[in-house]
Amino acid sequence: MKNPESAEPAEASAPPATTRARPAPRVPGQVVECGWCGAEVAVPARGRVPKWCSGTCRHRAWEQARAAASGRAAVTVVDRVVETVRTETVVQHHRTTVPVAVHPASAHEWARLLEELAVGLDTGRVYNRDLPVLIPAANALIDALERRIQRR
Repeated sequence: MKNPESAEPAEASAPPATTRARPAPRVPGQVVECGWCGAEVAVPARGRVPKWCSGTCRHRAWEQARAAASGRAAVTVVDRVVETVRTETVVQHHRTTVPVAVHPASAHEWARLLEELAVGLDTGRVYNRDLPVLIPAANALIDALERRIQRR
């Protein structure tokens, strides 16, 4: 006769220690997930249930386990601020009005232009490459001035 005061019902009694629980039979088409990449792996009807989809995944998992066991991390994540220099080209348009005398109207304007030419020659603003063009023009100006002075 069973004791009604006992906390354990009779149906929940443990099986004898000599018997082992059998795994459920495998169904054709069963799949498991690869332990490394997560791909589906077909489970065979007999034998071990695979953990990896390929030898490559098995080797990568072994490498990571080995690195973790030795105290090194297989993957090192480095967080840092990386500063980069970015060059930007900014184009600004400025308009400057420069008075240009197309034809000098008076002797004073001619004298001013000739003085500017003399200053440009002295300061190097007129290049040596421009001298072959200026020399004949200056000689013609001097000849014209001499002729004018002799007529007086």
